[in-house]
Amino acid sequence: MKYFFVLGSNPSLSIAEIAAVLGMRAANFGLSSSQVLVVESSAGLDPAALMRRLGGTVKIGVMMGMPPGPAAEAAADLMTEKLLSRGATGQRITFGYSVYRLDGSARHAAAELRNAGMETKTRLKEASAGARWVKAQDGYALSSVAVAKNRLIEEGAEFVFLATADGLLAGMTSAVQPFEEFSGTDYGRPARDTLQGMLPPKLARMMINIAAVPADKRLLDPFCGSGTVLTEALRLGFTDVAGSDLNPEAVKSTLANIDWLKGRGGLPASKVEVFASDARKLSGRFPESSIGAVVTEPFLGAPRRGRETRGELQRQLAELSRLYYESLSSWGHLLRPDACVVIALPVFILGREKHGVSVSEFSKLGWRPAALLPGTAPAGYKTSLTKNGGLLYGRPDQLVWREIVRLVRQ
Repeated sequence: MKYFFVLGSNPSLSIAEIAAVLGMRAANFGLSSSQVLVVESSAGLDPAALMRRLGGTVKIGVMMGMPPGPAAEAAADLMTEKLLSRGATGQRITFGYSVYRLDGSARHAAAELRNAGMETKTRLKEASAGARWVKAQDGYALSSVAVAKNRLIEEGAEFVFLATADGLLAGMTSAVQPFEEFSGTDYGRPARDTLQGMLPPKLARMMINIAAVPADKRLLDPFCGSGTVLTEALRLGFTDVAGSDLNPEAVKSTLANIDWLKGRGGLPASKVEVFASDARKLSGRFPESSIGAVVTEPFLGAPRRGRETRGELQRQLAELSRLYYESLSSWGHLLRPDACVVIALPVFILGREKHGVSVSEFSKLGWRPAALLPGTAPAGYKTSLTKNGGLLYGRPDQLVWREIVRLVRQ
């Protein structure tokens, strides 16, 4: 069966997360663009369950056959049939549709479908079914917010049309990203450090999923900050999490945020251990081979002013690289043999240049970068991998980007 995944703002990282969750060999990831990924899985997928887990996916749905004929007429045929099968005669049905690009033009496809919505509404009325058509306000696609607030999945449907060079593919949305949950977790938590900058909850969740560690194994964040990785791990159902930070105030913030999250309910009974410590001095804190994975955003350097020279940035990266090397050395015997480290490394932006840390030195400690993208991913995505085999996360206006790297034992 085929499914579509509408990707978030960093499509390569979204695909890496989906591949880690589904298993790189369990599905075919061969059809995608910067907007959407089509996955074929013989085992069948649960879109609602997947959406509750993923951090970098906006919509998930099931692909359907497109009727023959001109685009607008075929789309109206499809939407009318599906909507009538979902709603009783005389019931008001709410629907909408979105157009995304695969290897064709979304603009051209949207123009071809210009009359499909009104034609569908007319046909529903003729079938004695009232209808409300929710139109995209910006571009050719409905946002996940619009789909959720208009209750399209519950009270009608959102149809998705994918533009290819050979015509349109069709699907129907099954689940959208729970934007209110992420917003509430990010902005509602009591302890936030806007001066130092914070790991976004969605990115923290993606990193945890990329680690691909079972939820009953202990997850460690040795640079826990305000606890974003730990709280997202708890929301994902992890039952044993641990965190440390050199700054005692960060430890207080983490504990406050965890207590706040637990107060909202719905979390599993979990073992939580948070304490103040240098990340390079954890060797005696945990039993040997007790950590299932490390997921962390370490110290990324002093806040940038934007006036640093290339030499200053390179000296700072050398210091950070030494910190990371010594930290990895301290964690080595604490981690299980099958454990991995998913880490957000700094990338300093200087004009058009990007300067980062090389993980080649970590090979002396027995670590190597692991593949983030499935072998069946299109070549265009593989070219987005860094020299470290990682993926970048950042905005054009930021002076410091993140490079997400997954390290495994050699």
